[in-house]
Amino acid sequence: MTLLFRDPWIKPLSDFEAGSDSCKHCNAKFGDVEFVTSCDFCEIGVMHDRCANEHILKKHRTALESKMSLHKDKPLHDYQ
Repeated sequence: MTLLFRDPWIKPLSDFEAGSDSCKHCNAKFGDVEFVTSCDFCEIGVMHDRCANEHILKKHRTALESKMSLHKDKPLHDYQ
């Protein structure tokens, strides 16, 4: 199994800090406390963590598989 980590973060307290008040994938408004992230492969913007998973698997599968193959032989740290 290959594990790649993309860290979601808790939506900042103000929309100004996040740069958006809605998800760039599903267009739903962000709640007060939600896990958000961005795409590692394009500049789509801030989206829900679960939306980012869907977006990356649909739009960037080839790039994701390429990134996975680059990291395939790298050993994990002791804490992983």
